[in-house]
Amino acid sequence: MRKIIFLISVMCMWCMPYGMQARTIKDIFLSEPGYLMPLLPKSAKMDMIDYLSVGQMADVNNALGKGTHFNKVTDSYMSVHISNGSTVELLLMPVSKRDTIVVAVTTFSLPAKDSRIEFFTTDWKRYVRTKSFMKEPTMKDFISIPKGDKTKKETVLAAIDFPVIQYRINPDNNTIIATHSLKEYMSKDDYEKIAPYLRESLEYKFKNGIFSMSKFPINWSVVLISATGSIVASLIPCLF
Repeated sequence: MRKIIFLISVMCMWCMPYGMQARTIKDIFLSEPGYLMPLLPKSAKMDMIDYLSVGQMADVNNALGKGTHFNKVTDSYMSVHISNGSTVELLLMPVSKRDTIVVAVTTFSLPAKDSRIEFFTTDWKRYVRTKSFMKEPTMKDFISIPKGDKTKKETVLAAIDFPVIQYRINPDNNTIIATHSLKEYMSKDDYEKIAPYLRESLEYKFKNGIFSMSKFPINWSVVLISATGSIVASLIPCLF
């Protein structure tokens, strides 16, 4: 009887469409066809998983003979150090009761960090329209002119030659953090001129099937005011 039940279970698995089978982040990593990690052959991926099974995140050689290793692995998230110049993050993200997508972030260090975000099915069919799951930020989204300041956004944008943006996945709450990398390539003097008008990062939360930019919170800042030789502390809500 047990043999019959086992055979029926196996047959059901074979009949089930590939994309509908329960898959783990390790399965996703092993089945990645080379879109994101062309330097990492499947044999190297299998070695990495073997090391992981005994609690190790050891280096394995990629196609260039350089060390590749896991940075972090959870049930639904994985960060892979491909080389000193690139990192790949994968996240299994349920979008409905029946469907799950793979969020893939590839970050290059050139030396300023710049990222590409893509979305796939669990059997690695690429969603061509990224906007279906996220409206990516532009450098303009990072600019915030303080109230009363006469500086224009266009003036700040004109000072930015290369709009480099890094994405990071936060596996603790499945959000995406977008951070500009301007400081990594601009001269200190040039960066300091525009720094007061820049938000450091933007957060994207998943809701109703799409990653949307969070509203900017109120920043309660403590402002020290010097008056008649004394320092008075006052709380001023500042929108940034």
